[in-house]
Amino acid sequence: MKRIWMRLALVFMLVSASGILISTLLSIKEMQHHFSLYVRDVNQVHQQDLIAMLQDEYAKKQKWEEGTFQKLEAASQLLGLQIMLYDGNLQLLRSFGDTHTHPVSVSSRDDELTQITEHGKVIGALRIHFDNSGTTFLEEHFQIAHTNAMQWTMLALLLIVCLVSVITAKRFTKPIVTMSDAAVEVAKGNLATRVNVPKGKDELASLVESFNNLVKSLENQEELRKRLTSDVAHELRTPLNTLLAQTEGMIDQVWEATPEHLEAIRAEVLRLIRIVSDLDQVMQAEAGVLTISREQVNVSRLIENTAASMSASFLQKQIELSSYVQAGIRVVGDEQRLVQVLTNLLTNSLKHTDHGGKVSVTAEKAGAFVEVKIIDNGSGITAQDLPFVFERFYRGDRSRNRVRGGAGLGLTIVQGIVEAHQGDIYIDSTVGEGTTVTIHFPMVIEGGQE
Repeated sequence: MKRIWMRLALVFMLVSASGILISTLLSIKEMQHHFSLYVRDVNQVHQQDLIAMLQDEYAKKQKWEEGTFQKLEAASQLLGLQIMLYDGNLQLLRSFGDTHTHPVSVSSRDDELTQITEHGKVIGALRIHFDNSGTTFLEEHFQIAHTNAMQWTMLALLLIVCLVSVITAKRFTKPIVTMSDAAVEVAKGNLATRVNVPKGKDELASLVESFNNLVKSLENQEELRKRLTSDVAHELRTPLNTLLAQTEGMIDQVWEATPEHLEAIRAEVLRLIRIVSDLDQVMQAEAGVLTISREQVNVSRLIENTAASMSASFLQKQIELSSYVQAGIRVVGDEQRLVQVLTNLLTNSLKHTDHGGKVSVTAEKAGAFVEVKIIDNGSGITAQDLPFVFERFYRGDRSRNRVRGGAGLGLTIVQGIVEAHQGDIYIDSTVGEGTTVTIHFPMVIEGGQE
């Protein structure tokens, strides 16, 4: 299986190599074009120089002499040209250079005759054929050297591109490869695995952070799952062991089946039923299938009735219970479920507030919502436990909650009911000062609409 850095490096190489190859070919072609223009200009200069020399030579003797022919031969050899000299009647006098390779005629259109004049009189004509495409040996050597240099430069650039592509691809994909290896470890169950976040604030850093957060969440869920298994086993084991001991005692005739003993058995059975019922409600709430009716509920009456039903318990513990509800506020929901929410929260406040403490319930308008608050000055919740209070079976003080009969499902159910009413709930607490639970429900506005 190809590793991702190899594929990425290959893409870099192909793109860069294509760019280098195209640039090199275009550069060579452009150089050849401009070089041909340069050669043409140079040859024109040579032609003009030869005509000027011939005009000077003819002016001396008023005829073509052998010395002139020798100069033309030397120029032909030096410049690599095929030169043909004609008289005033355009009759070929002599040719210089190799005229067999490129035979020419008077009618040739490739190498036009250039007349040589003196005082307006035609004294001859010159035809020049630029041998080897009009280039000299040095010029050809320059072209070859330039092309070779471009090719070697292209090869060097390709090697550099390959090296840089491999290094860049490895560095760029290192977090991804590391994260892939970490994902394999997580799949094996090693939830303590983490990936170092790369420097910078790019998408890779964000991806690594998200991966670490996901693994942390899985680790928390795994811890909660283990705790759930342990707590469910404990919550069920205690009443079952009690029932077993009591029934065995009656079978062995150690205990009599008195109404008191039967009532104790009944209480344990009710406790089991309550735990199973709470678990069922939690499952429904988490699955989003919690059944609720939808009707307008008078919040003032709801709070007053709930507080009145629990007033005896608060009086028994000498805790002051007060309520304030802004008039005329209503919500749409299931009244019995909302009573369950308030009862659960007030029960928690009752459990964790000492004798002589205070608990208050308020409900006011907050924009388009009804804001309900349950405030106590009880023992409070630690900052360490606060993020997990809505988890199933989560209890910060585990022994205290078991003594007081809590199974750790109440707040989970409360959260599910609140969310089923399109509301939200959050808790603010300080150890030794108390706890404030805030709930928001959509409010019924004028005309009966939410």
